[in-house]
Amino acid sequence: MSKLPGLLRSFRNGRRFMLPLVSPRLTNIPRSVRNYCQTLEKDEKIVPMIAIENEENQYEESVKNSILDKALEYVPKSGWSVESLSAGAEAAGYPGVSHGLFPNGGGDLVHHFNVKCNELLVEQMSNWPKEDLKDSRVPVKFIENAIVARLLMIEPYKSTWPKAMAIQTLPNNVPNCLATLLSLVDDICYHSGDRSVDFNWYLRRVGLAGIYKASELFYLTDNSPGSSATRSFVQSRIRDAQMIQAALNLNPVSAAAAAPQTLSAAFVTAKNILGINSLK
Repeated sequence: MSKLPGLLRSFRNGRRFMLPLVSPRLTNIPRSVRNYCQTLEKDEKIVPMIAIENEENQYEESVKNSILDKALEYVPKSGWSVESLSAGAEAAGYPGVSHGLFPNGGGDLVHHFNVKCNELLVEQMSNWPKEDLKDSRVPVKFIENAIVARLLMIEPYKSTWPKAMAIQTLPNNVPNCLATLLSLVDDICYHSGDRSVDFNWYLRRVGLAGIYKASELFYLTDNSPGSSATRSFVQSRIRDAQMIQAALNLNPVSAAAAAPQTLSAAFVTAKNILGINSLK
């Protein structure tokens, strides 16, 4: 029986027994096979998952911005639409279906344009001379120049801007529209020297938002040379706001009593500006 092959050798003392299993020695294992139980070498580093996610988010934002920048070139022809986004994606080197990255379609394109214009205006205001800010409690000229400068950024898309304004009143786009408008007026107030933290903070910004949106509507119908009629319109609206502010300052008791109603009316005005009250 000792000659039998295999693990079963024989019966010894009436019992069958098996030879012990011997693990084969593995040699010449390819170095490409990674042992995941091994310890890290001193020169190896663990890459945090947060860093990887941040890199992915930055890459996605970079892709989106490149598509949106290119899409703006097609707006005069195709409007604030998915067609412009698709053409922009192809121009940026991506498939046309990449417009799916923008769930709000043309609304995302309008928002991108508004953000870019606001950032450009902040850069310009930072470099404007500050002499006018020192001599006047209310830097009217600075505010006027800021509003007009921001309006003139619409010039390349003036024929299509009414559609953009309509797109901004859609429910999905209202939050972005409100955010960019409030960011605009806050930037103008800040760079004009306004550091107030009282009730007037709200009045100034909501009032300035109303002036800007009214001037924006006027600008779309202005065919005067150099948009001079728009500048005159802005000057008139600022004078009106100054008169209202002066009236409140003359009678602070009445102004304080009227504060809740004034604030409520200001927010209703803001909603009307954005077209929220007309939404069903």
